[in-house]
Amino acid sequence: MNYYFIDDIKHINKNNIINVSSDNCDICIKNHLDIINASAKIKTIIKYNNNFKNQIIFNLEKLDKNFINAFIYRILQGVYSFDKYKTNVIKRKLYFYTPFLSNENKKNLLSIIKGSYITRNLINEPSNISTPVNFVKYVKIFFKNIKNIKILSFNDVQIRKMKLNLINAIGNSSINKPRFLIIDYSPPNYKKKICLIGKGVTIDTGGYSIKSSKNMNHMYMDKEGAAIGVNIVYILSKLKYKNRVICICPLVENILSNSSIKPNDIIKAYNGQNVEIVNTDAEGRLILADALSYSCKKYNPDYILDFATLTGWSERINCHSSFTYFTTNEQISNKIIEYSNIYGEKNIRIPAWLEYMQYIKSNIADVKNHGYECKNSDGLMSSLFLMNFIPEKYRNNWCHFDIRMSNYNNNVNIADGFATYLSIIKNI
Repeated sequence: MNYYFIDDIKHINKNNIINVSSDNCDICIKNHLDIINASAKIKTIIKYNNNFKNQIIFNLEKLDKNFINAFIYRILQGVYSFDKYKTNVIKRKLYFYTPFLSNENKKNLLSIIKGSYITRNLINEPSNISTPVNFVKYVKIFFKNIKNIKILSFNDVQIRKMKLNLINAIGNSSINKPRFLIIDYSPPNYKKKICLIGKGVTIDTGGYSIKSSKNMNHMYMDKEGAAIGVNIVYILSKLKYKNRVICICPLVENILSNSSIKPNDIIKAYNGQNVEIVNTDAEGRLILADALSYSCKKYNPDYILDFATLTGWSERINCHSSFTYFTTNEQISNKIIEYSNIYGEKNIRIPAWLEYMQYIKSNIADVKNHGYECKNSDGLMSSLFLMNFIPEKYRNNWCHFDIRMSNYNNNVNIADGFATYLSIIKNI
């Protein structure tokens, strides 16, 4: 899908124009839910309206200015499709008439949308193509010739020597061995260091805690956190961002083999704590635990943000929740709310009930990765499990994004939250 901004619609065929405003229009927008619903229906609207042919113009002249960014962003998410492996794809052109939108705002929107599309393309690569090794190869090509970028990739032997034992425990059972990827964007005279941790499970069968056939569907998308982290660094580097950004992606396949970890195995984590593996399908928090500990020890960051399709909690607790998040930092939380409103991305904050951390304790080890006494609160408990692996001095400047992996709106992942994540980091 190609998309553009235009400066004039006076000479445009009226049959190709979709008028968008609060009333007396083709698409009426009175709140963010209207935008979400329009985004969900937009493919059908385009497909069955013969007047549009290959050119559609959205007239946003009378749309409430508070909804313009959100409408454009969400509509372009709605028309996205992953068609790399299809033939005879029809390419349409979308135009937006936005006379009140500044050129700077348009440029910002286009960078976010482009980044979200690249992210979704990477998320939707199947697991036979996007293995941990091939994910690294893609990243190296992606960042070729970009200034101030250094890429490190550690193989399975190096991962074991580095004592990233939780990553090794999950990933080493597959013939496609794990990788520990670091993308380090380091501009001259930077003042702050920001670590982004992205969960990169390129296929998740659940291991011995095997998923049902229904729940295993789309599990090649379990690398969404890593895809988001990679593309945030890419956009920031192209924008010559002022701060240093280190993206760390533990890349694994979580499959069942004769060398897979088993329920009640005990593994020593990177930070020295012993972890009881109650559920091998709670693998995301394990690889993130090692990556978070490593980021703190190695880089002494000012901010830490991690992205993971961890629990699916947001889909279970609210209809249109794009993501849930956990932080003890009120300023970060306020910014999440602010940017989510701008781009029409819904979210729910996981309560920062730190006293509940006692429930992650194990009877036979220091902590356990599942089976907590606090029932039906996996979003909270997984957050506290991760916090356990972050030294106290870093915890208040950490935010965990438990993002959803969903085929809502079309048959591919929507990567909801991308605009919010990028905006938060850009404005640090």
